[in-house]
Amino acid sequence: MEAMKILNQYLPNLKIAEEKIQLKGLPVFIKNKYKFSELIINKMPYLLVTVKDKAFGPRELKKHLKIISNAIDLQIIWYLKELHFNKVQRMIQNGENFIIENKQVHLPVLGTSLKKQVDRNISAEKLNGLAENILIREIYKGDISGKNKKEIAKDFNVTEMTIGRAIMGLLANELCHEEKDNTSKLVSFQSRDDLLEFLEERIESPVKETIYLDHKPKGFPQSGITALSKLTMLADDEIQTYATSKKEFKKTYNQEDFVFKEFAKAKIELWNREPILIKKGIVNPFDIFLIHKDDKDERVQIELEKLLEKNNFEIGRVND
Repeated sequence: MEAMKILNQYLPNLKIAEEKIQLKGLPVFIKNKYKFSELIINKMPYLLVTVKDKAFGPRELKKHLKIISNAIDLQIIWYLKELHFNKVQRMIQNGENFIIENKQVHLPVLGTSLKKQVDRNISAEKLNGLAENILIREIYKGDISGKNKKEIAKDFNVTEMTIGRAIMGLLANELCHEEKDNTSKLVSFQSRDDLLEFLEERIESPVKETIYLDHKPKGFPQSGITALSKLTMLADDEIQTYATSKKEFKKTYNQEDFVFKEFAKAKIELWNREPILIKKGIVNPFDIFLIHKDDKDERVQIELEKLLEKNNFEIGRVND
């Protein structure tokens, strides 16, 4: 009945009724995770599916949609108690009909999308390089949550002011929130699944420029296909790939050191941020993913998927 109340509140001109419904042939795990009823809007029937598990989002709903649709031929409207901002955007992109309790009614089937106005207006913004590194470290190690800005600044060897700017971007994208603890504020992140989803959908490759050298550089970690080949069964390219930030590269090299590809012994990726979480001279798996997530080579995608599965990250999970 909660869905009816919300629809009557947002769309008072519609004639709405809700009736219980029994669906046969559904797997037990589906019955345990959802509650079903028939929602009649302006004499047209829809299947209202109430999501019991708060952790469910676009990935799970899209997978289960096919199973539920096999049991009944009705347009589905999802009803959720809450949903993270980034998952809401994915639901909209997927063309889903959904209701979020006391927050939003998005029914493209009726040509309607209404959202409750809130006092706090947080606008999504692009993360800077340091914020991206904080995000990746939290996903990879999970050791940022619960720290204050001073402690995080020490982890990244930057000033507290610099960390503050990075944290502002993370807050604006609702990836974390701050909790007051005596005289300081502790940063607490969303779930790893939410962070992974944001990484996959919103973070671009850190590589902003690629140049070639006639020798292998010292002190630069291996990246790109070279890094992927070291961690999987993929064969490396003839020219090995290394990574560094543009800022760090300029300390040692200038344009006169560049050579054409045919004369090169090393390929250098110039990143917009510092490579982090280097292990055995190789960049971390999540940056390897960001660099190659749009690679058209099927072999690369197969090995990339295997690599990230080891790190509990399923590529393309929202597109299944």
